Amino acid sequence: MSNPVITSYPDAPLPTKKTLRRRQNLLIQFGRFVVGSVNIMMMVVTGHKEN
Repeated sequence: MSNPVITSYPDAPLPTKKTLRRRQNLLIQFGRFVVGSVNIMMMVVTGHKEN
């Protein structure tokens, strides 16, 4: 017995124009990338400290 494949979500909320603009803005994407990279690097650096 196979289950039907869901191809659309009619009840899913659609993003607002402001949300779409933020997602497509390269400057904001770059800023989020830098912040995420710094957070990961700080975890790596603090994890390798010798006590």
